[in-house]
Amino acid sequence: MKKLIIFAIVLLTATVACAFPRYTTRETALRLAKAIDKGIFKNHRIASAFVKNRTPNEYYLQVILDDGSSHEWYMDRIFQWALNDQLLLSNNRVLVFPSDESTDFHILDKNAFYRLVLTSKAYVKTYGPHDLLEGKHLKFAIRRFRLIQPEDEDMFATDDMGNRYRYVLELKNGSREVFTYLDAYELMSNGAFIQQPEATDVVLERAFEVQQLLISPKRIEDEIRNIWSFGVEVVFNNPILLSEDVFPFQVVEETTRHPVTGERETRFFIHVLFPNAVKIKEIPEIRTLEYLQHVNVVTDVASQNRLFLRAQVNPEIFELRPFVQVTEQNSVMVNFFIVTDQSLVQRKEFVESPMLAAALHPALAPMPRDTEFDKHYLTAVDQIRSVQGHHSLGLKISTYLAAVEHLRQAAIHAKTDGQVSQALEQRDVLYEVLPKMIMENTQQQLRRPGPEYDPNLLVSQLQRAEQITTNHEMLKQLRVLKNAVRQ
Repeated sequence: MKKLIIFAIVLLTATVACAFPRYTTRETALRLAKAIDKGIFKNHRIASAFVKNRTPNEYYLQVILDDGSSHEWYMDRIFQWALNDQLLLSNNRVLVFPSDESTDFHILDKNAFYRLVLTSKAYVKTYGPHDLLEGKHLKFAIRRFRLIQPEDEDMFATDDMGNRYRYVLELKNGSREVFTYLDAYELMSNGAFIQQPEATDVVLERAFEVQQLLISPKRIEDEIRNIWSFGVEVVFNNPILLSEDVFPFQVVEETTRHPVTGERETRFFIHVLFPNAVKIKEIPEIRTLEYLQHVNVVTDVASQNRLFLRAQVNPEIFELRPFVQVTEQNSVMVNFFIVTDQSLVQRKEFVESPMLAAALHPALAPMPRDTEFDKHYLTAVDQIRSVQGHHSLGLKISTYLAAVEHLRQAAIHAKTDGQVSQALEQRDVLYEVLPKMIMENTQQQLRRPGPEYDPNLLVSQLQRAEQITTNHEMLKQLRVLKNAVRQ
């Protein structure tokens, strides 16, 4: 049995080792022979390196060391020697392989890297795959750079490809980054080190310290769709120098066992990420807030200097994504939305449109109106927002009818299918509410005619409602009301 286990381990090791190609192309072999010439291999200087081939497409190297010995070097061995510091290039350079499945390689000039990082004041961190901030860039002030000493190497181990961590970059916000040779090469190539930041650059020096959670009460946001909002304001000790797009969210599912019955329980939580933020004191949670429960601030244990605004949520109620707004009062407002109009079947499309998202929250800055489509569409949005919550039905009707015309013009001037669809969908929402609103306003005017009573205007609005609606019962009621106004 023991022999079988040992055999399995050896077989597994051989399989892993074979993942890296044994041979390469002629062009890569020529570049590699030139790179390793006069380098050091296991305390021996490489006297010369030649390219050889097994087939027209399979090349490897023939190397002569300073002791006169000649060796055949295959790519998988070179890859392992480079990882283990057994193969070093002249002038303090090293080979780096971006992939363990390809023979493509680069050369890191360590001296050039040291000169760059030691004269830089800021580090641009780009968040990688599977991170909530994937693709985002944040600039951090550099505190100190150092090499990992041999006695500390076990603490840092290697990355998934086997590259050993070599360097530590300490940042002024208290976090640190560790780099391999490959990381160092890629960071240099991508301009991750800034020697002299521009005056307009936001370079983060200290982490934001959360102070308290405040409740923003429920309020109407979109009267037409009957959308309400409420919010949680996260207050910090300093101004938040970040844009709203670096506060992403995710909904996570957690399964636990009931402490008494042992039955599995599934709960859902929403996590809104706050980068460059820490919690240095206990922050009282908000036990219940509309459809959220146990709203609190927790530390992101997987990353440095990051917090989550965390709350238990019912995913069936949570239908619109939260909207994050950085305020001028050292805080970040996280707005949540409640949709009570069950006829709204395209909630996701509504909230994911950038222009509609801008219309949804009145605190947003005005959007640029560069094209004719933008001008007409955003004018309609402004008109709709201007009468939200207003008690005068007459004012709402006239304003909504004007918005319908701007939406029609927006569709005429649209340049894409998406813009046409966006304008017409917004128009159709107004078409849904206008006939009922016109009927209700007409009935009120007939019951209690006031100084603003205008039968001609009412008839015109009723005729417009007839053109809009397709409901046969409503058409009958509109005709009855029109006759009543004319009498």
